[in-house]
Amino acid sequence: MRVIVIGAGEVGQNVANTLSGAHHDVTVVDHDEARASRLQDQLDALVIAGNGASPRFLKQLNAGTADLLVAVTESDEANTIAALSAHMMGAGRTVARVRDDDYFGADESFAHDVLGIDFVIHPERTTAEDLAAAILLPGAVRAEYFGDGRIAVAECILSEASTLIGCPIGQRPINRPHYIVGYVRGGVPVKARSEDRLRVGDRVLVAAARQHIAAVVADLAGEAPRVRTVLIFGGGRVGFPLARRLEAEDGVEVTIMERDEKRARYIAERLPRTTVLHEEGVGKDELLLHGVDRAGAFVACAGDDRSNLLAALHAQQLGARLCMAVVARQEFVPLVAAMGIDVAYSPRLATAEAILRFVRGEQVRAMHLLFSGAELLELYVEPGSEADGADLISLRIPGGGQVAAVLHGERVVLPRDGATIAAHDRVLIFGPRGSSGGVERMFNA
Repeated sequence: MRVIVIGAGEVGQNVANTLSGAHHDVTVVDHDEARASRLQDQLDALVIAGNGASPRFLKQLNAGTADLLVAVTESDEANTIAALSAHMMGAGRTVARVRDDDYFGADESFAHDVLGIDFVIHPERTTAEDLAAAILLPGAVRAEYFGDGRIAVAECILSEASTLIGCPIGQRPINRPHYIVGYVRGGVPVKARSEDRLRVGDRVLVAAARQHIAAVVADLAGEAPRVRTVLIFGGGRVGFPLARRLEAEDGVEVTIMERDEKRARYIAERLPRTTVLHEEGVGKDELLLHGVDRAGAFVACAGDDRSNLLAALHAQQLGARLCMAVVARQEFVPLVAAMGIDVAYSPRLATAEAILRFVRGEQVRAMHLLFSGAELLELYVEPGSEADGADLISLRIPGGGQVAAVLHGERVVLPRDGATIAAHDRVLIFGPRGSSGGVERMFNA
């Protein structure tokens, strides 16, 4: 497949690396000559300096012969023009990252039907949905849903209160149906084995049917009260939709601290159940004044990574129960755990995730990339494939992955002796990022 990626930031590099690793012919375009020159030796792709939003430049690239054009520059307008131009030239499929909801909002029919853009990505909106899912699952720092919402995977940080500390995973005292997929220790993802003993601070990934996940998380991490107060620092593209989602929940009180007075008034007019504060400072005094020590969750999602990390650190030190930070730059991710912040979310990672899921087509029904370097992949089992009829426990997944759960019709099946995979099932795989090419072949006829 011939792919053109417009924009060589973190997202563009991530997409280019993944697709070139899957043996696609990838060309990367960036307007910054210095960055393009530097990346020529770092990416297994052709890197060109130029204006990817210019129809003339795209014509020189023969964009009309591309199977896929992905536009992920920092400019919504440039991304839209690039995707539209490539579509008009005859490119097979086009993808554009559009961050501002004023362009397309929730209805993307105009982008698709009129402009011919096949897939529009709204990374901040997706990040807000992911944050809300974790906040609404007591005891979890992350919650992802697969199989049309029937399979849940939660990430929990084990504390001294957990019944699993020091206990072999195979002897864990949890009665509800669940499966420990793996755990992250010291930033490294580990495939769970029955003899492994978990430690305080381990980040455990557990799969269960949606109706059981709350009880399973409570058994794993210890009983945690429902989050009833949420303090959000930053009412921008993540904070605003997050507050809108949370204020729809009964019994959840939401407060937004927003530095820009005009933006604060805008939010207050549109979110009647949310308390909106115009607050320029984000020091400990300001946070205490607004009740961070009593907050069930604190979310730092202003536009600046450093401000977010500092605010989340203050919130953690002052007693907020769950502290979450939104970060754009990957190099800040290792700081999150080191600072004691519970979890980080990245709109850029959400963008790469959405693009890769779209590129992989119908067989890959869902996908989530984890900061630890692992991924969760939901695959459709084609009749006659290697996976069709395979034993769930003994199936060897390329790259050291493993089956986490199976959706068989409307029933969630967890790995156990005697369970098998059938055609048309949807199988959730946990494994190292980048190994999915070999995994997908197992499920193809």
